[in-house]
Amino acid sequence: MPLLRRLWTPRGGGAPLTVTEALRRAEQRRREGRYTEASLLVERGLALDPSNITAHLLAAYLHTARRATAPAKEEFRWVLGRDPNHARALLGLARIALEEGDGRTCHDLLRRALRFYPDFPEAAALLAALYAQEAAPPSAAGAAPAMPRVERLRLPGTGRALIIGRADGGLIASQPVADDAKDVSEALARALRLAAAALTRAGLGPLHRAIVEDSREAIFTRTDGELVVSLALPRATDPTQGLLDVVRLWSATLHELGLAAGSPATAPSAKPADTPAADSTRRVS
Repeated sequence: MPLLRRLWTPRGGGAPLTVTEALRRAEQRRREGRYTEASLLVERGLALDPSNITAHLLAAYLHTARRATAPAKEEFRWVLGRDPNHARALLGLARIALEEGDGRTCHDLLRRALRFYPDFPEAAALLAALYAQEAAPPSAAGAAPAMPRVERLRLPGTGRALIIGRADGGLIASQPVADDAKDVSEALARALRLAAAALTRAGLGPLHRAIVEDSREAIFTRTDGELVVSLALPRATDPTQGLLDVVRLWSATLHELGLAAGSPATAPSAKPADTPAADSTRRVS
């Protein structure tokens, strides 16, 4: 019993941690990318109230953030077993279905969510992205993209990886070469399609720059709707500096692909002409 009291009572001798407070802290840790701490707080909440829907939903979000789709599905389905029209659980399963390439299931889940919650913007944006993906023409068969010499593209000192791909998720090149580069390119393309659809619905114009964050890294991305250049940096990287670095690599990639304006023999400027404004960038989490 003394051990349990130490576990459940906050330092300083205050009142024991309530379910509401445990889940509030868990959500805060999740938003900060501190997934291990968040999971421990969710476990504490579930130990006190095993049938708490919010706790199971948070558990599903944490599994999703760690790319553990099987337990995430199990938690989302648990929530739907108690509340068949829970919008967030339906959206969570729809996102997983889209990532797994199951467009029909994704569509059915989103229509179900929107039937009960017509003003659910995230479900509407995901459905728009699904429609856009289905309507996109297939890539021309046999048209091999130009291969940039990525070994000549110099990453910043803190750069962890460079992914060059197409908007449909196809991988063009990566540095360093990695077995999972294609999967990363496809996942980034899906995230960018969702963000672009949300911007379009909000009337904010096309997506040109984005920052995709996970628990350890921030992936700074530049795109023109066809080409996607993404640079993985530590999550603590200053956003302005990270965007400057990816725009420099964007210019260098265009040069290597032979798409940059001017003479191919002219190297791109170290100071890019399209230096991003702080308010033109979208974060994708």
